[in-house]
Amino acid sequence: MRTLRTTWAAAWFLGLVGSMASAADELTTQLLSFRPSFKWVDYDLPTEPAAIAACKGEAITGGYQLRDGQGKILCRLMCRNKPGKVDQWSYYQDGFEFYRELDNNGDKSLDEVRWVNAAGTRIAKVVKGKIVSWSRISAEESSKILVQALAMGDADHLELLETVMATPAELEALGIPKGEINAIAQAEKQRIAQLTALRTGLVGWDAKTTFMGLSGAMPHLIPADAGLKEDVILCESATIFAGSPNPQANSGNMAFLQVGEMIKIGESWKFVDLPRVVDPKGGVVPVVEGGIRSWVFRDNAASPTGAGENPQIAQAMQALATFDADKANQALLNGGAPDQAKFYVARVAPLNKIVKAAEAAGDSKIAIDHQKLIVDSLSAAYATGHYQPAAKLLDEMSKGAGKVATYAAYKKIEADFALQNEANPGNAAVAQQAWMTNLQSFAEKNPRCDEAPAALMLLASTNEMNSNEVEARKWYAALAKDHPGSEWGKKAAGALNRLDIVGKPLVLKGMDLRGNMVDLAQYRGKTVLVTFWATWANPAKRDIPELAKLATKYKAKGFEVVAVNLDNDK
Repeated sequence: MRTLRTTWAAAWFLGLVGSMASAADELTTQLLSFRPSFKWVDYDLPTEPAAIAACKGEAITGGYQLRDGQGKILCRLMCRNKPGKVDQWSYYQDGFEFYRELDNNGDKSLDEVRWVNAAGTRIAKVVKGKIVSWSRISAEESSKILVQALAMGDADHLELLETVMATPAELEALGIPKGEINAIAQAEKQRIAQLTALRTGLVGWDAKTTFMGLSGAMPHLIPADAGLKEDVILCESATIFAGSPNPQANSGNMAFLQVGEMIKIGESWKFVDLPRVVDPKGGVVPVVEGGIRSWVFRDNAASPTGAGENPQIAQAMQALATFDADKANQALLNGGAPDQAKFYVARVAPLNKIVKAAEAAGDSKIAIDHQKLIVDSLSAAYATGHYQPAAKLLDEMSKGAGKVATYAAYKKIEADFALQNEANPGNAAVAQQAWMTNLQSFAEKNPRCDEAPAALMLLASTNEMNSNEVEARKWYAALAKDHPGSEWGKKAAGALNRLDIVGKPLVLKGMDLRGNMVDLAQYRGKTVLVTFWATWANPAKRDIPELAKLATKYKAKGFEVVAVNLDNDK
């Protein structure tokens, strides 16, 4: 990798020797010597002698550019503010600009770098040759940085990882409750130890492991009037998938990551805490209680308005907050499975006091919410494999009707599945079959409960992945019929459309990035290729430039390409 000083020396050379624009060979040699300032930036660089010899440098209005033997641009240097003085460096892939470096203040040092087009949306602030913060970064791109840091493990990448971790000061500026800020501050002090422990569990990973995708629930918003300084946008319980750059490798043998919370700070998505490793063979991942939304809820309940007007409820809430502050980090971050089980079991007592105080005050909502938290604690203790009595307690709570009963039954099924996977790591099919049998029984017994849509979607999608399309259709249809207004119900209806599309017109309609309506009906009579892609899906992303070429080449013959982006962030 070229140093920043060397890059600037070359830029100075180009600027002073204007006649080089006419000396094509010298200009080409100079342009071939340029490299991005960061070694992990993707860009096209010819390596074969014939390919290098075919490159051609040329002067353009306001700068210089380098093309390969096919005429595709490889890099472009621009003099935006002063003739002959380069202050913008752009690097290309497949003829499209992917990455840009900028000196905006003319002090001969980089102060901003940007990823553009199919490379993403990132904008970073650079100080003394290092990225120190992001003015814009998507959740997927933050996840990519995290995967790179964990895979490489060197000081530069771990330093970069800190730029996508939310700091206590940033959370405080949003009005996040003190309890959560204190927990994050404590975790920040233990980051190196946590990273070391996290990396030891990365089964199948090596230095070449790459980010494959981020999957999870849609982001949600906590309004400012919940006691915050401004609206807060969170993404909870997401999963980060990684894989080998070799397309033939078996990604099913690679550990993946479970994210607790990501938060949007300005235009940047950051991790609230480090993710947890999930063993691809079915290891148990402890459920983490707490988090920003939980702390906001507690503070609301203990405030002078609403439910917190009852002093007994407020006192019980404060006791729970104190318990978590004293015990949670020690058990969940530093302890093993036995310590985690003890923590979850001990947490039931302060939760039960809140339930009793709420029931005495006639506040059914707080009572039910905290009964569900008791279920969460018991199921988490049970899933560690170190507190078997939790199974009986969950069975008792699942008897009868009501929201808590169905929630307990559903969480017991989850915990049983985790334990079976742990006990039979080499026989995942047996555990999956028992899990699906339990889910089916649950869905048939409780077709309208709050947990039914998730259970039905799991039954449908798992059957589809197992190539059992008849069963998949059955459960998709039940979900779409019984829960049409839910997100899961809408997805089920879409899945049925997808399965039934062969031989039928595809109905697809939506707004493009410019606010214009795109409707496939407008393309009737033409050959249309519909491609679904995302900035985090490298194979799909690499297809886009090639599809663009095909669309241009065959447009006169009635060929069109419609690309549907699946990123969470516009």
